[in-house]
Amino acid sequence: MPLIYRIGPGQTAALILVAVACFVPALYFHPSSAVRVVLIVVALGALALAAVTRWMFVVVDDEGVAVRYLGREQWLPWTEITEIEVVAGVRGSDTIRFSRADGTWVDAPPSLLQPSRPTGKPAARRRLEEIRRQIESRRVES
Repeated sequence: MPLIYRIGPGQTAALILVAVACFVPALYFHPSSAVRVVLIVVALGALALAAVTRWMFVVVDDEGVAVRYLGREQWLPWTEITEIEVVAGVRGSDTIRFSRADGTWVDAPPSLLQPSRPTGKPAARRRLEEIRRQIESRRVES
């Protein structure tokens, strides 16, 4: 059974609720034009973020790792992966990096692996190390 990391459906649902909460007054309560524009922009932004949260993922199985960002997906067979490490400073956060034999690397989207609740940096780092160990355990020695 593969390991699948993605943003939880609760966060996606919350973004959809924000969009609805912005669309309703914009459409039914006839606010001023400036307020209506702000409400619609916030609603569309929330819907776009909701779509992005369902699109991104990291999947780990016996054959390798698939990482999908917005607009691109990368497949990394285990034979190409030389190192799996926790790194800092990727989009302002810690995440897991998959290094390839050719010197390139793929970073997992930090938002998929970071805790969703406010957490101290040491606890978040420990969580990432635990995820890294789980991913390493899926590697089949060939």
